[in-house]
Amino acid sequence: MGLDYLLVHAKYNIPLSVVMTSAYWPFFTKIDRYRIWTLVTIAVVSTIPWDSYLIVNSIWTYPPDAVIGPTLWSIPLEEVFFFIIQTYNTSLLYIMLTKRLVLPMYLGVPKCLNTKRNIGTLTILTGSCLGIAGIYYGEKYTYIGLILAWVCPFMLLQWVIAYRFMLQLPRREILVCIFLPTFYLWAVDTIALGNGTWVIEDDTKLNIQLWGRLDIEYVSPSLINTANESREALFFLVTNVMIILGQMAIDNAVALATYKVAISELASFPSFGELIALYIRERSAKVDEDFVDGLSDAVQRLAQKSQSMYMGSAMFQGQLRIDLIFLYSFCRVMDDLVDEAPNRETANRTIRECNVLLKKRFCGDISKEKHTEPSLVAAIQHLPINRLSIEPLQGLLEGFETDLNFDAERDEFPISTEEDLEKYAFHVAGTVAESMVQLILSNIHTSLQDEADKDRIIRAATKMGQALQYVNIVRDVARDAEINRVYIPTTWLKEAGMTPSHVIAHPTDPRLHSLKMRLLDKADECHDSTEMVIRELPREVQGPIRVTVEGYMEIGKMLRETGATVGTEKPKVSLWRRLRVAYRAVSA
Repeated sequence: MGLDYLLVHAKYNIPLSVVMTSAYWPFFTKIDRYRIWTLVTIAVVSTIPWDSYLIVNSIWTYPPDAVIGPTLWSIPLEEVFFFIIQTYNTSLLYIMLTKRLVLPMYLGVPKCLNTKRNIGTLTILTGSCLGIAGIYYGEKYTYIGLILAWVCPFMLLQWVIAYRFMLQLPRREILVCIFLPTFYLWAVDTIALGNGTWVIEDDTKLNIQLWGRLDIEYVSPSLINTANESREALFFLVTNVMIILGQMAIDNAVALATYKVAISELASFPSFGELIALYIRERSAKVDEDFVDGLSDAVQRLAQKSQSMYMGSAMFQGQLRIDLIFLYSFCRVMDDLVDEAPNRETANRTIRECNVLLKKRFCGDISKEKHTEPSLVAAIQHLPINRLSIEPLQGLLEGFETDLNFDAERDEFPISTEEDLEKYAFHVAGTVAESMVQLILSNIHTSLQDEADKDRIIRAATKMGQALQYVNIVRDVARDAEINRVYIPTTWLKEAGMTPSHVIAHPTDPRLHSLKMRLLDKADECHDSTEMVIRELPREVQGPIRVTVEGYMEIGKMLRETGATVGTEKPKVSLWRRLRVAYRAVSA
């Protein structure tokens, strides 16, 4: 009886698992748990017969002083645990790194589909043939042959059922998910070999080292003195590839189910068992390419224009996340069309046409509408109108009309008083928050039945939206001045001995500091007064809402730290700071 194999788990594999699990714990969903343990079960069941065969046939052995003793079909329990811990760690890494992805947008048909499918299939079949050849020739080719002959059929099955989706996913994330755990396990194995923890016999391996003592294959043969897990280059690589392919296949099923719910072909998101059954039945079904393209455009727009909203949306699940993305996208499209219009007349015409299109959309389909700006038609067409009301969206248009009332040449600045500021913030942000709550209450089962309670939550949401707009105003003082707009109330400016025209000419005037802090104080007051109302929402959306809100409020904290002295470039919260905020928000 020995503890060497167990100690490798205790030193390297288990601590990594604990750290990753602790970091991701607040973000775990039911689907995450099901998908990990489904793949763990498949990994153990598929590996045990193969591993047992190798041990029974003395391709490798475990000396008694290296393992604790108990076995499962001749396999030491430490070895069985390795199958579990590797699958768990690699799967969790994949889930963490792909959390932000909006899966249904990858359901489209990739370019050169048949060519890429055939290349992938041919590559896997070639590996399988090489494996069979290695077993046939035996001796030093035995183990690499056994690896390839065992793993390639599983890879081929995974590839055949999900290649179209796999080809669409971002390559960077997938390669990181494969190679990061592979390199880690290579390093662990190299350290163990370098310390003499085990010595690998030469009978069944190629004796080609990737670096140092790390062999190109995987083998755990007879060891000298002590033995432990010995996983070599090829084995680590192909098993991690299999794990990631399995997770991508599950993502394909999740993407299909989410798409079905979003286009109202399913009433609600299915259970995990129903999810797999749906995927088996309809994995080859055609999807609405217009929907997929529209979702892809909306996601890209959100990622470029609002990192806080994009990161916050990743905390929501399924149809609700897609609904929110389409809502945010519509807001961004209209904001850009108004701000970037060549003149006031064009911007006013766009607002009027948007109002007409919204009315038509809430009465029917507008996909065939002729319009000077196709992106606006697409944004309105994808709004989930059966879960929204038109009034908040029309209120947003009123906010855009306020933007057009600025005229520096005539000294016309519509934000004259604090009341004007509150009204403007309500129109451009409070209405968006109201629509957001409408979507949440429509998508999530809630015990809130009383209309008075719902109205109170919506009012709180509009106030929270106003808080975020106040932060926006402080952040964008210099940028707004470039387009001759000043959102700080004129009465406030007069108290400080300034005018809106002065702010346009001198957006970095030190006297503005106190007014910016006053706006941030107003934002904090709104935020704090509505915090308790969030706790009345369903638990599954409390964390995601906090991530979105706190991500924006963190910008306010950053502005306080820097004295709100920013130029025309949008200040951005660093990725690690956003992640810390998200962790705290979900854990609250």
